[in-house]
Amino acid sequence: MAQGRRLLTNFTNVAQADIYHRDTISEFRAVSIAYDALVCGIWVTNESNEVVLLSTFGKELRRFDTGMRSVRSLTVEENGILIANGWGEFRRLDREGRAVDAPFRLSDALYDTEGLHRDADGSYLVVEDDPSRLMRISPDGTVLMELYGDSFDPPMTEPQGVTRDPYSGNILVVDDNEGLNSLFELAPDGRVLSVSPLSQYGVDAEGVALQPETGTLYVGFDSGRALAIFDWIPTEITINTPLERGPDCAYS
Repeated sequence: MAQGRRLLTNFTNVAQADIYHRDTISEFRAVSIAYDALVCGIWVTNESNEVVLLSTFGKELRRFDTGMRSVRSLTVEENGILIANGWGEFRRLDREGRAVDAPFRLSDALYDTEGLHRDADGSYLVVEDDPSRLMRISPDGTVLMELYGDSFDPPMTEPQGVTRDPYSGNILVVDDNEGLNSLFELAPDGRVLSVSPLSQYGVDAEGVALQPETGTLYVGFDSGRALAIFDWIPTEITINTPLERGPDCAYS
């Protein structure tokens, strides 16, 4: 396991995040990742037809064919996972890989879905990179929020993965090599709280997931073929009534 090091920011106009490198799983392409507390694991896709379930320490637990030619992003729901091909098509699967429904469109506003996260209220956080934007979509497909990354300071030009910390309220987005190859920490309204460069840990950051009970952060690198694991502490609490941290998942 690598020595823990604080990841320093090169940007003087934003705060420095408390993020410490713990380990890296090499030669493992992770384009989209999502933490699943029910199975205490990390779901991973690499733009193939397969989805892989890893333990929180990186051991492969399960692998199955999704029936979709290419899976670009995924998120966890109550009864399984929601996958997207990046071109507007979505599908639900149970945790054994069985199709729950036929392919469908989540919203007419979504085409280039690079990152996807289902929030506790049932809405979805989505990032797209053409144009660069962070959106919140209701379960019926209504656009509830739309923020353009080019307007952020510094700009977030190539967002690829998104997740949210339910305890602080903060949204985490990774920007890939065509952007800053960095982790953006955002308030729910899109205010930039911190930006953490990731290039010393991998090339082409595209996936991000958080085990919120432990503050364990996972960043997947596409062309760099690596899954990096960090300890993460939020820069600030951005919700009015912070939740109490629950217990860690039962097994790994």
